[in-house]
Amino acid sequence: MRRSALCRPAGTATVSIVDAEPARTRLTSAGRLVAAAGPALLMAGALVPALRPAVAIAIVSGWILLRAARGPGSIAWAAVLPLAVILVWPWVLGPDAPIGDPACRDPLSPIVVRRVVVAIVGLSLVGALAVVHGSSLGELGLAPPRRVEAIVAIVGCAALAGTGLFVGPLVARPFFGALDYPVPPAALLPAVLFGIVNGVLEEVVYRGAMQAWLGRLAPLAPAIAFQGLAFGIVHAGPEVQAFLPVHIALLTAVGVAAGLARWRFGSLWIPIGIHVGADIALYVGLACRAAA
Repeated sequence: MRRSALCRPAGTATVSIVDAEPARTRLTSAGRLVAAAGPALLMAGALVPALRPAVAIAIVSGWILLRAARGPGSIAWAAVLPLAVILVWPWVLGPDAPIGDPACRDPLSPIVVRRVVVAIVGLSLVGALAVVHGSSLGELGLAPPRRVEAIVAIVGCAALAGTGLFVGPLVARPFFGALDYPVPPAALLPAVLFGIVNGVLEEVVYRGAMQAWLGRLAPLAPAIAFQGLAFGIVHAGPEVQAFLPVHIALLTAVGVAAGLARWRFGSLWIPIGIHVGADIALYVGLACRAAA
């Protein structure tokens, strides 16, 4: 049994994590440049959405080549590969768009089905890469939660969902303009399905694989900062009508806070719970607006 350095802040009680992450790998100067090229490509795709299909192909190809050459920097490319691939889903499955009420009440609405497909692909990639790189549930932050983590996650989920459904439109108005949509009780079932699928997917991709695997090569602070910045930029889509830099900064702060929580508690369960609650409200706001 090993204890995770990323999961144990200095001066606090230790938390045992079975099969935690490996020790940090040392690279030569050239090796660091090669390793950094993968995250740099991902950031280019995050900043310029039109590049995302090409970036996904480049990152998958680069990881295959580095892995075949047994390059230690391949873990940095693996860290960003799942996100690079799932960012291509609008080109394959089409973008999300409001479908209106009553269509948003359908548990198999297009938005839910689309996100389930994306989650299957993304989580399958994380699982396959974890096997190849000898990663574990502990390293990914998915070891069984302690009781306090489970309670905080459930309470946070309920609080974010309830608050988001009724306060969310006021908070989002400066960025997205006036939002007017019903909150039909029957839409809560697909909203919960969407929230669970999307919340688990994004936390595993950003704070699980990306943060942990970049942490094999880089100190903790840059790993947390990078995944937080990627999270903030990726979520600044074309629907943001104003205050784009503020929107990116706020979501980057959310990503960094979630990364710190993952480090502090040694798992993803609290960030997952809060993320699921936020995405329950997101589904209603996205799907139940009148179709264009």
